[in-house]
Amino acid sequence: MSRERCRSRGKHLGIPTPKNHWVKADIAGDLHEQHGLPDVESLLRDLNEARKAAAYGDVDAPELNAEEIAVQIEAYVDAVAELLETDSDDIE
Repeated sequence: MSRERCRSRGKHLGIPTPKNHWVKADIAGDLHEQHGLPDVESLLRDLNEARKAAAYGDVDAPELNAEEIAVQIEAYVDAVAELLETDSDDIE
């Protein structure tokens, strides 16, 4: 699915597309509560902290496991695809 089509679907669900990392994490929490998607809010916050630690060195890097991150991301992507497909069926 194209990025523009994803944005369009996001708008249909009333989901903004912010640039701020902490707002994205908040939205992930909302999506978990409102649409039953896997809860990746803390993962997004940890990944942002890891990014800041690597880029700026101003925070300690969280302990992350690449395999666990991959599993969480895969589960989230699958759930989003299912949500969008279900939502698409309702639209069309």
